[in-house]
Formats: sequence, C-alpha cells, structure tokens
Amino acid sequence: MELKAESDPPIHCLETDSEYYAIDLVTTKNIPGTGQAKGKAVMKFSPNPFGISIAKDGSYRHRLDIQINRVNKPKEGVFVAWVTTPSLDKVRLIGTLDEDLETSGTVDWNKYIVVITHEEEAPSPNTTMWSGSIAFRGLSRSGLMHTMAGHGPFAQEPCAKYGYY
Repeated sequence: MELKAESDPPIHCLETDSEYYAIDLVTTKNIPGTGQAKGKAVMKFSPNPFGISIAKDGSYRHRLDIQINRVNKPKEGVFVAWVTTPSLDKVRLIGTLDEDLETSGTVDWNKYIVVITHEEEAPSPNTTMWSGSIAFRGLSRSGLMHTMAGHGPFAQEPCAKYGYY
C-alpha cells in the first residue's frame, strides 16, 4: 500500500516564460521602420518524450520562439532569423519571419547570438550565411557570462572590446 501525504501540493510546470530564458533583440536602426522596434527570442527546451532533448555532442537542444514588435514592415524583402556562435565561426538559419513577424527554430549551442537580417528574399533551407543588413541582434544569457581570469587591475584591454560589459 502506497502512502500519499494529503498536504503535498500538486506539481505544476511554469506556464509563463521566465525572464532568464528571454533574449532581448535590439534594433541596429539600419533598416527604415525599425527605430522604435523591440523583439524577444524566448528559449524553451525542445519537446521530447524522454524529457530534455540533446544533440549528438550532448549539448542541450533548445527551441527559440522569436517575435518582433513595433516594426513598419518594409515594402520589399523579408526578415530572417539566424543564430551564430560568439566568434561567428558557425551560422545556422532559424527561419523567415511570417506576417506576424514571428518564427521558431532550434539551437544546440550553449552561447550564441540571435541575428535578424533584412534579406531580398527568403533563403533556401541550406543557406549557411546571411547576405542582407542586420536589423536586430541579441546575445544568449550564457553568452553574457565570461571569466575574469586575466583581467587584473593592470589589464590593457577593456572587456567592452570583446562585446562584454
């Protein structure tokens, strides 16, 4: 016979997005109509019947839900979402933003940058690099962290040179 405490509260998953998992997308103001725009890329764990999805190398696989607001849509071209590593050595296409300026895709890197570009046309699924102007960018929360090793009181180069503040 299994005993169950009557006072144990039910277990509920979080229904709302945690601020920790939201990446603010900042406009570069390079594209007309984006000066007052704001955007978010919300990171969620990819659905999996076994719990958490992982990539072949063992890293977590996340789903990114991307949305841009307060944008005057350009008459020509489309907005396209990409992810890249902080060193820009790897780039992956997430997808073309739809009429509601939303898209979703997956990423399996720990540290990454979300880049939204303005392209002349939607890229093919195997495109490996953007060709248009960068309209928005955002850095993953883990990308904001870095070690202070080598940053003593007499450091010659500021962290801002490398994109850290």
